[in-house]
Amino acid sequence: MLTSHQWRAGAHRLTWKGSRRLDGLDLPIQELIDTAPDGFVVVDDETLIVFANRTVENLFGFEPGELLGKPVNTLIPQRLHEVHRNHRISYIQDPKVRPMGLGLDLVGRRKDGSEFPVEISLSPLRTSDRTLFTAIVRDISERKVLEDERKVLAMELETERERDRIAMDLHDGIMQDIYASTLALELALGAGDGSGETTEGIERVIDQLQAVVRNIRSYIFDLRPREFSGNLPEAVANLAHEFQQNSQVVTEVQIDASATPNLSTSLTVYNIAHESLSNIQRHARAELVKVTLEFSNGTGQLIVADDGVGFEVGADREQSHRGLRNMFSRARSIDAELKLDSSPGNGTRLSLRFPISP
Repeated sequence: MLTSHQWRAGAHRLTWKGSRRLDGLDLPIQELIDTAPDGFVVVDDETLIVFANRTVENLFGFEPGELLGKPVNTLIPQRLHEVHRNHRISYIQDPKVRPMGLGLDLVGRRKDGSEFPVEISLSPLRTSDRTLFTAIVRDISERKVLEDERKVLAMELETERERDRIAMDLHDGIMQDIYASTLALELALGAGDGSGETTEGIERVIDQLQAVVRNIRSYIFDLRPREFSGNLPEAVANLAHEFQQNSQVVTEVQIDASATPNLSTSLTVYNIAHESLSNIQRHARAELVKVTLEFSNGTGQLIVADDGVGFEVGADREQSHRGLRNMFSRARSIDAELKLDSSPGNGTRLSLRFPISP
């Protein structure tokens, strides 16, 4: 049975008095809450913390009792205070048990300023004279690591599938074109009577073979393994130069070497640049490509623009354009913003804005 108990609030401190009796066992509620695996926070209507269990104090790096009376924003990064205020106002208008920030990546801030991903559940707590708000806080850092690893493995699997597709294209497409061109050349030589018709036939074959060479160069650009040294400006410049050599498309390059992001960010940006240029070579039929990399105020921006045929950005390209899906997935992995501007006949502009130190 449940014995008498009460919440007592005052001087920004909230304590639970009483115990729960279960099959003859006395279970002190305060001890149960303090030793719970998840953090437990109670906030009043002025957003001040009136209770925090030991799990929360340890999770955020505070001494026992140090959080009492502090605003709940103490546990939230400064850049998110305004967002949190808006969510708080919305929640107070309709308080009920529900997850906080459903669909969002929530972040907690420790006393030392470091941040970590959290999962939070909210519920109202009505007393005799007012309504308090409770939050259950869980550190999901390990889960995030596992999710990131899963995403990396999924991307690698997608890359392998794309390589298989390219290998099939090489076998079923390019090799057939070369074989057909060879047969046509043999026929032209067999009819070599010096007439203009023979000459035109040979010229057509030469044009076909030149197209085949261009296609092979395109596939080589996609499949050729590259070593990434970690210097993003240098790597993007080399990539643009190689693209011009393989595609014979005029390529203008503007590179800012004033900053070098960390290795993970640099590699992701480099891969997006490569995927973008590959798409241009395969689909754009462009005559001019411009590649720009610049840095300002802790942010980098990669721009890849072409004057090619363009496409309808809003069209469903789920199956036919895995490259686009890969780029957006890579951008999300480094908290970057990827935009595509394109329309039929007006070329394509890719813009990637990314934090130098995410």
